Amino acid sequence: MHALIEAGLNRRWYELRLPEGLEGRYHAEVEAPAGWYLQSWMLIFIAFNLLSLKVDLDAFGADAMAVPAGLTLGVFVPLALGSIALLRGRPSARLQAGTVLVTGLADMAVVLNSARIAPAEHAHTYLILAAIVPLVVGMIAPLSFRHSLAFCGASFALYVTSILSLGLGGTGGSGVPLLVASLILVPLKLAYSREWETKRSFLLGLRERAQSGALAEANARLTILSETDPLTGVANRRLFTERLESAWRDDGPENGWLCLLLVDIDRFKLLNDTAGHAAGDACLVRVAEALRGPVAARGGLIARYGGEEFVSLLPGVGEAEAREIGERMRRAVAGLSIPHPGLGTHGFVTVSVGATAARIADGLEPGALLKAADEALYRAKEGGRDRVETARALPLPGTRASSRSAVAATRLVSVAGRAA
Repeated sequence: MHALIEAGLNRRWYELRLPEGLEGRYHAEVEAPAGWYLQSWMLIFIAFNLLSLKVDLDAFGADAMAVPAGLTLGVFVPLALGSIALLRGRPSARLQAGTVLVTGLADMAVVLNSARIAPAEHAHTYLILAAIVPLVVGMIAPLSFRHSLAFCGASFALYVTSILSLGLGGTGGSGVPLLVASLILVPLKLAYSREWETKRSFLLGLRERAQSGALAEANARLTILSETDPLTGVANRRLFTERLESAWRDDGPENGWLCLLLVDIDRFKLLNDTAGHAAGDACLVRVAEALRGPVAARGGLIARYGGEEFVSLLPGVGEAEAREIGERMRRAVAGLSIPHPGLGTHGFVTVSVGATAARIADGLEPGALLKAADEALYRAKEGGRDRVETARALPLPGTRASSRSAVAATRLVSVAGRAA
C-alpha cells in the first residue's frame, strides 16, 4: 500500500487517474458534496433567468416576448425546480452531474433560441449570454473532470452547432461567436485541477493514516516486548510488579482478596548441568505453558519472576482456593513428565509452590504478599520439593499495619502434594 500511495503522489501531471487499487478506493471513500450546494445555485439561476425577462422585454418588446418568456417559465424553471427536488440529501456524483447537464443545456437552448429570433442588434447579447451560462455553471458545479468533460463538451457542441447551422453569426461572420464559444471549455482546467488536488489530499490522508497505523503497531509491539519474557512468552517481572501495585492502589477486586503464588522448578541448575542449557530453556517454555492453564482459568496473570522462578497474581482468590490453584499448577507440571537426567532414569521435572492471599482492606503492603509467598516457597523446598505450602501475609516491619499486628505470627500450613 505504501508503494501505491507514493506512486500516486509522484505520478505525472497528466495522469489524473490513481494507480490500480487506489482509484476505486478514492471513489468509495470520497463522497460527493451535499446536494444543498447545487440546490442553492439552482435557485440563483432561476432568479437570474427571471430577471433576464427584462432583457427580453427590452429586446423583443411587450408584443413579441411571449416565446422567450414562455420557454423560460415553461421549460427552464420547471426543470430547475425538478433538479432541486432531486438533489435532496447527499445525491450521487452521477445524479449531480446529470442535473447540471440537463438544466445547463436547457438554459443554453432557451438563450440560443432567443438569439435566433431576436432583432439583429440584440442577437450578439444573447450569444454572449449563451456562452456565459455553461462557463459559470461549469466553474461553480463540483463536477469531476470526467463529468465536466461531458458537460463542457455537450455545451460546446450545442453552441457551435447552433452558430454554424442557424447562421447566428450575423453579417459579421461566425469568427467572434466561435471565439466566445472557447470560453465554454475554461471550466475543464478548473475541474482537472480540483480533482487533482482532491486526489492528492486523499493520498496524503491515506499516507498519514498508514503511518499512524504503523506507528501504533510498532508501539504495540514495543509494549508487548517490554511486558513479555522473550523465552517463555509469559509476562515478565516488570508487568507483574505493575499489576500488583495497580491492584493494591485501585483496591483490587470486588471481594478485596488477592492471591500470589511463587513457583520454582526443582533442581533446575542440575538439569542445566546434565542436559545442557538448550534443554533447560525448553523446560522453561513447557513449564510456563503448563502453569498458564490453571492461572488463565481464574483470570490471573502468570509471569517469569527470574531464572527458573515464576509468579502468579490472581485477583478475587482467597486463602483456601490459593492452595487448590497451587496444587493444580504443581500437577500440571508433573503431568508433562519432562525427563530430568540429573535425577536418574526415572527422574522428572517438578515444581515447588508457595502460596498466600490477603485482603487489601487489612492495610498490608504488596511486599507483604511477596514475603509470605517467598517464605512458603522456602518451606516447600525444605519440606522435600514437589509440594505446595501456604503462608499468611503479615505487615512488614516499620509499616502502620505492623504496629497494630505486632503480636501476630506467621502461620504456615503444609499440604501434602507429592504427585502419585
